[in-house]
Amino acid sequence: MAEPDAAGRVTSSAQRARQIRDDQTRRLEAAWDDERGMVRHAQHPDLHDPRGTLAYASSVLEDGDAGLERAARAIRAVLALQERRPGDAHYGNFRWMAEDEGVTDLNGVEFMLDGLNAIAHRHRAALPPDLLEEMLEAIRLGLGEVDALDVHPGYTNIALSDISNSVLGGEATGDPAFVVRGGRRLDEWFAFTNASGAPHEFNSPTYLGVDIARMAELAATTREPRIAAKARLAAERLWSHVAAHYHPGLAQIAGPHSRSYFDGWTGAPGYLKLFLWRLLGDERLRQVPPYAPRSREEGHGSAARDHLFVPPYAERWLREKRYPFEVVETTDAERGLDIATYMTADYALGTASRHYTVGDAPEPWPAFNSTLLHFRRDEEPGFGVLFARYVADDAGVGAHTHASDRTAEDWWDEGQFVGAQHRGRAILAYGLMPRMRRVRSYKLSVNVLGLAADAEVWAGEERVTASPRAVPPGEPVVLGAGAVYAAIIPLEPTDMGSGAPIELKLGDGHLALDIYNYRGPAKQFWEYRSLAGPFYRGNVRNAVILEVGTREEFGDLAAFRRHVAAASVADTTGDDLAREIAYSSGGGSIALRYSLWDMDLLERRYDGVPFVAPMSRAGASDGSGPQWVQSRDGIVELGRTKLLAGGAPCWLVADDDAGAWVVANPSADEAPVWLETPSVAVECEALPYGRIEVDGAARSIAVDVAGAMGALRVMSEQPYRVTVNGAGVTGEMTSAGDGVLELRR
Repeated sequence: MAEPDAAGRVTSSAQRARQIRDDQTRRLEAAWDDERGMVRHAQHPDLHDPRGTLAYASSVLEDGDAGLERAARAIRAVLALQERRPGDAHYGNFRWMAEDEGVTDLNGVEFMLDGLNAIAHRHRAALPPDLLEEMLEAIRLGLGEVDALDVHPGYTNIALSDISNSVLGGEATGDPAFVVRGGRRLDEWFAFTNASGAPHEFNSPTYLGVDIARMAELAATTREPRIAAKARLAAERLWSHVAAHYHPGLAQIAGPHSRSYFDGWTGAPGYLKLFLWRLLGDERLRQVPPYAPRSREEGHGSAARDHLFVPPYAERWLREKRYPFEVVETTDAERGLDIATYMTADYALGTASRHYTVGDAPEPWPAFNSTLLHFRRDEEPGFGVLFARYVADDAGVGAHTHASDRTAEDWWDEGQFVGAQHRGRAILAYGLMPRMRRVRSYKLSVNVLGLAADAEVWAGEERVTASPRAVPPGEPVVLGAGAVYAAIIPLEPTDMGSGAPIELKLGDGHLALDIYNYRGPAKQFWEYRSLAGPFYRGNVRNAVILEVGTREEFGDLAAFRRHVAAASVADTTGDDLAREIAYSSGGGSIALRYSLWDMDLLERRYDGVPFVAPMSRAGASDGSGPQWVQSRDGIVELGRTKLLAGGAPCWLVADDDAGAWVVANPSADEAPVWLETPSVAVECEALPYGRIEVDGAARSIAVDVAGAMGALRVMSEQPYRVTVNGAGVTGEMTSAGDGVLELRR
C-alpha cells in the first residue's frame, strides 16, 4: 500500500503509482464474478467486461503463484470471446462484452491485444506453457485482423494501438513481419501527423490517455531501438499537446475536444487525468464533479507504469503557466481544421475552426466539442463550463447511448460547425448535417453549468429572474460567474417553419440559450435531407458571438455590459451564399467568412489581419517560460533562439530564461539542424527521427536519435557534456578549435 502523509496524501509519483495499482486491484476484485471467471462492467453489473478482466489478470499475476489460477481462468474467459469461425468477416476480433452475440465494436481486437501483449511480455515466465501458447495463438489471429482493418492514421488512438500491438505482438509471437509492419505504420502515422502539426484526434480527455499509454508501453518494452526512439518522440508530441491545453489552476483539459463524452468535458476523472494525478499529485484531478457524477478511472492501471516519458518543458507547463497563455495548432491541414485555446488565470476558452471528421472520405463524428469555456468559481467543484451543441428533437444529456458499453449519458453534436477565435472573442456558426428522418426541432444550444445561485444574468438591459425568456436576435445575454464575465450574442437564425424562437432558460445553476431553426410538428425537410438535390438552396444560418472578460479587466459586470453594448456586429450573406460575421469591441475585432452552400471556411480576420494557422504554436503571450513552435519554415525564431532545419517538420522549444532548449525532427527527413541559443550553438549535419536537448544550467546536451545521424558540432565558450542515446560520448569526440567540440558518427 502507498503510505500517505499526515494530511492523507501520497507525496511522490512512485507512491501515487502504487496507489493507482492498489485502487485498481480493489475495484476489480470487488467486480470479480467467480462463477463466470470475469470482471463485471463498472456501470452495468449484468455485463462482463473483457478489458477489465485482462487488467485484473495482470494485477493478480503480480502477486506471484498465489494469483496464477485465477489469472488463468480470467485469461481463458477472454480468449473464448475471440471470433474463431472460419470465413467470418472479422475473424480474430473479440466481442466487446461477454454478453454480445458477436463482434460489434471493431476496436475490440486492439484493446484485447493491449492486455494480452502486456501479460505476454511481463509475465511470460510465470504462465503455464499451455496457457501461454493459447495466448500467443490468440495474438497471432488478432494481428491478422489488425492488418486486415488497417485503420486510418487519423483515428489516432486506434492507429497508435495498431502500431504498438503489431510491434509487441510480433515480438511476443516471434513474427518479425508484424514488427516490421508496426514500424512502417509508425512512420505512416508520423508522416500523416506532420502534414498538419498536432494529433488528428486532438485534445481528447478520453483518448489522449490511451495514446500516451500505447507509446509509453511501446517505448519501454520493444527490443527494437529505432522503434523505441520513435515511440519516445511520439510520446513527447502527445505530452506537449496535453500540457499546452491543460489549465493547472482549474485542473481541467481546456477545449476544444475532438472527442469526449459528457463526463469528459464537464471535468470527471478519467484515464488522462489519472496520468496527470500520477505526475502532479493534484487531488482535484480525481474529484468527481456534480455535473456528471462518475469516474472513468476503472481498469486504467497502466497509468502506474514506470516510464511516462514526459519532457521537462511539458511538465513545467502542467505544473504552472504564465498568463495569458495561447495555443494554436493545426490538426487537419487538408480540411483547414485548426484549434485555438486562450487561457488566463480565471478561464480557458477553446474553439475549433471546423467540424471534426475522420477518414479519407471524411466522416463527421458526433462526440465533438467545438467550443468549451472553463471558468473559475469560488464554490465547489471550483470551476464551471460553457459548451455548445447543435441538436435535433431537443436532445439533452442521456439522449445518445454509447453502442458498445451501453452508457446512456452522451450528448452528441448533430450539426456542421465553422468557427473563429482570437483570444477571448469567438464566433460560432452551425448548419445542418444531412438527415433523412423526421424531426420535431433543430436548435443551437449554448449551455453553462456551474452558475452560482446569486449569479447575475442579463438579457439586454433587463436582469433575468424568471425563465424561459424570449431573446430577440442580436440582444446580448451577459452573465457574471464569479471573476469571469461572458456575453453570448445570438444572431438571426434561418426559420425553417414559422416563428422559431430564441429562448433563455435558467435553473439549478444551469443556463441554456436555445436558438431554434425549427420547432413544430415532426417532418422531414426535403430542402436539407442530403444537402444537395433539386430543393437545396444552401444550409441554414445559426450562429452566436461569444466574448469573455474578467473582473481584473473590467472592474465589475456593469462595465463589461457597457463594453458589450458598445460593440458592433455585422452579419451579411452575399449572392454567392458567402456569409460574413464581424464583431468589434473595445479596440479588438474578429471576423468569420464561410460558405452556406458547403459550410467551407473561407476566411478569418483578427484585428483586421487575415489569419493563417501555424502547424503549432504555444506559450505565454509575453514570451516568458517555455515557448513552443512546430514549423517547416527554413528559419524559426523564438525569443533569442534560432533554428535552421531545412524545411523538415521540426519543433523547437525555447526557454531562454531557464537556459533550456529542445529541437526535434519527427520525420525521416535527414534534416541539417542549426540550433543557436544565447549560450551555445549546436549543429548536426543530419538528424532524422531525433531530438537534441540542451540544458544550459547543467551544460549538457542529450541527443536521442533513431539510427544514424550526421556529424555533431557544439560551439560554446563553456565545456558541454554530450550524450547520444543515453551514453556518454568519448573517444571519437575531438577538439576542432577553441570552443568547438566535434563528434563524427
